[in-house]
Amino acid sequence: MIINILGNTTWGITLAKVLSNDKNQVNLVFIDEKKLIKTSSESSIKVDRFEIPRSKNINYIFIDEMNLTKEDTLIIAVPSPRLIDNLNLIKNKVNNTTQIISASKGFDKDGNTLSVLIKNKLKIPEENIGVLSGPNLSSEILMNKPATSLLSFKDIKKANYFRDNISNEIFRIYSGSDVIGSEIGGSLKNIIAIGCGIIDKMQLGDNAKSAFISRGLREIVRFGTSFKAKEYTFYGLSGIGDLIATCVSNLSRNWQLGYALASGETLESFIKKNKVTLEGANASKIVNRVATEKKLEMPITLMTNKVVHENYDPVDAIKEFMGRNPSKERN
Repeated sequence: MIINILGNTTWGITLAKVLSNDKNQVNLVFIDEKKLIKTSSESSIKVDRFEIPRSKNINYIFIDEMNLTKEDTLIIAVPSPRLIDNLNLIKNKVNNTTQIISASKGFDKDGNTLSVLIKNKLKIPEENIGVLSGPNLSSEILMNKPATSLLSFKDIKKANYFRDNISNEIFRIYSGSDVIGSEIGGSLKNIIAIGCGIIDKMQLGDNAKSAFISRGLREIVRFGTSFKAKEYTFYGLSGIGDLIATCVSNLSRNWQLGYALASGETLESFIKKNKVTLEGANASKIVNRVATEKKLEMPITLMTNKVVHENYDPVDAIKEFMGRNPSKERN
């Protein structure tokens, strides 16, 4: 199988490494020609603190060279704020037979999931768009530690086909058919992770963090089912699995953001210092707006959005959350 990966991001490079083998040839697609030339001249590609040696099963190509045949697969692994620009670059390269897997997480500015944005922008059938989501910390995968993920297509047979062709001893794939549920679980967990970073910095304890994760899961389910996602999806890899990994690991960028905010940093200073995209920060604003429009009770999202975007004191946010009227909530 030939796999094209759009996005020489940390996650895109991680996927290139873990999916390339004697069965699968990977084309890592660059949109910056200067970066392509520099990377091609080196014996390894640098990502975070790792150096990935050149592999005969990974090609570096410029986006103009990408020619998608009926048998090719395109994985999109770019941050949600840059997705539209990247889709504009490839819209003339895809057709009704192109199979796309979204490995990006988040929402567009209108509150649509990214598979909807991809479908509308590229004018391809929704049956051709899958979503890859799960507890996948790039640093651990780059160290060849085992990981699993959920690959969802509307047609479960298609999900099974890709599962059988890309799953391996390091990266085990499970198949599903609830595309929107997989996307929403993988996006909203980043919001909860910010709060967990705050809790850890404030040393509020494991009881508080466990409760926060549990109540966060309720919000994810509430939001997801309002979009007709299947509730069971949120109790699997792209739901609670991804939620746990992101909320308990200090490798998580969104957890790191929460920890920094509770230390007195601002969102702007954190981004400037670390040069990263924070999907949880983007999602908190969009999800809070959509939840308000849908009249959904999502206090964790509301408080997180206030802390991230309105410089609300995390101490006050915790007090406000704990002081809410309990009669409005159910277990």
